[in-house]
Amino acid sequence: MIRFAAMSVFVLSTVACVGQDAGYSDVRRLVSERARADVRWRHVDGTATSDQVRRLLGAPLTADAAVKVALLNNPAIQASFEDLGAARAGLMRALRLPNPSADAALFYHGADGDPEVDLSVTLDVTDFFFLPARQGAARTELDAAVLSVAGGALDLALDVRRAHIRYVAAKQIVELRRTVSQAAKASADAAERIHEAGNSTDLDLANERALYQESRLALAQAETALTTERQRLGALMGVWGSETKWTTPERLPGPPAREIDLSSSERLALSRSLDLALARQRFTAAAKRANLARVEGLLPELRAGVAAEKEINEGRWGVGPAVGLELPLFYQGQGEVAAARAEMRRQERLHDVTAIQIRSAARTTANTLSVARERVRFYETVLLPLRERVVAETQLQYNAMNAGVFQLIAAKRDQVETGRAYVEALRDYWLARAEHEQLLAGRVVRESTALGLEPPIGQEAGSSARH
Repeated sequence: MIRFAAMSVFVLSTVACVGQDAGYSDVRRLVSERARADVRWRHVDGTATSDQVRRLLGAPLTADAAVKVALLNNPAIQASFEDLGAARAGLMRALRLPNPSADAALFYHGADGDPEVDLSVTLDVTDFFFLPARQGAARTELDAAVLSVAGGALDLALDVRRAHIRYVAAKQIVELRRTVSQAAKASADAAERIHEAGNSTDLDLANERALYQESRLALAQAETALTTERQRLGALMGVWGSETKWTTPERLPGPPAREIDLSSSERLALSRSLDLALARQRFTAAAKRANLARVEGLLPELRAGVAAEKEINEGRWGVGPAVGLELPLFYQGQGEVAAARAEMRRQERLHDVTAIQIRSAARTTANTLSVARERVRFYETVLLPLRERVVAETQLQYNAMNAGVFQLIAAKRDQVETGRAYVEALRDYWLARAEHEQLLAGRVVRESTALGLEPPIGQEAGSSARH
């Protein structure tokens, strides 16, 4: 009885130590290390985040600031934290003490006289031997939930970065499209006046009018894409009402002077992968469940307790120990063992699949980032200077009356179009860099990563406006 009481006190104290925030600090640490931002579970962390969100939204939002807002404000993050609550509940269930079982019986001997009373209270003693194994499996599943929730936060951070990059690029493209439309309008107005003076053909006038109308259509498509990207970024940040008046910088920055070291991308991605760690934790949990189910199926169920009996003749109670034994003759937990082993094999195969995906993604994103950077450099060092020179030379020829106004307007229009293509190249570079950094942070990049949100629209939103 002393040993039983001691074990009961130990188990009860262990259950009490499983706080509501079990695993929460680990999630915050992982996200802070890998996304450079804080994340809060409002159910257990009463720290006010509204002031932080308000301060961040009050200044032009950088990509990092937008990520911070989303991790503090997005309701999908709060929903994902409940996976920790479910895993904590599983741990508490694994640490439970067996409830006592009470039995009572009445025996009548003849029509007269008091009945014979038989009472017994027993406990499933076998459960105590399985407590450490159950606790180990449940702890492993809680660790897996930590990795899963942290991975979901990283997914949201990537989606916010993508949306922020696309939105700022869309703003630049709208500005450039508007400049092209204004130039086309000026060219069409000039063509009207020249045609009225009889110095141009109907074909020339129709051509200038068509170019102007096409530029208006392209501008409208760019403005639609801008609205879509703004709404997407706002939804990812979880803002609404007065919070939707946020602003961002007007320009995407150029590539940094020093690029990410791409030579060791594959090794770093594998060593830092949360996906691989998650698969290992789930494999370990399934293995522990399989071992536990096997042992539970083979060992008999032992119940021990106290029995009391009231004698009819003497009216006295007799008290003594009671023992019950359930022998596993017909079923030894084969179903539970088979299910746990199947899950164990599945996680092992998923681990292999994830490792292959990471290796492939590391090579792909590194190559994409390298090509995107070279493309940006080509625009900066070759195409943009050439277009600037063409405009300058055309301006000189126009001043010398060797070139017409249409040639000068066309040269400036082509320069703006090249600038728009440069913005798109810059956007693609930052998208490639964000995806490569996500892989190095430990998360495989997926097409749709946000927590239950719609997948992002195509990278080339409104791309038909280019032509």
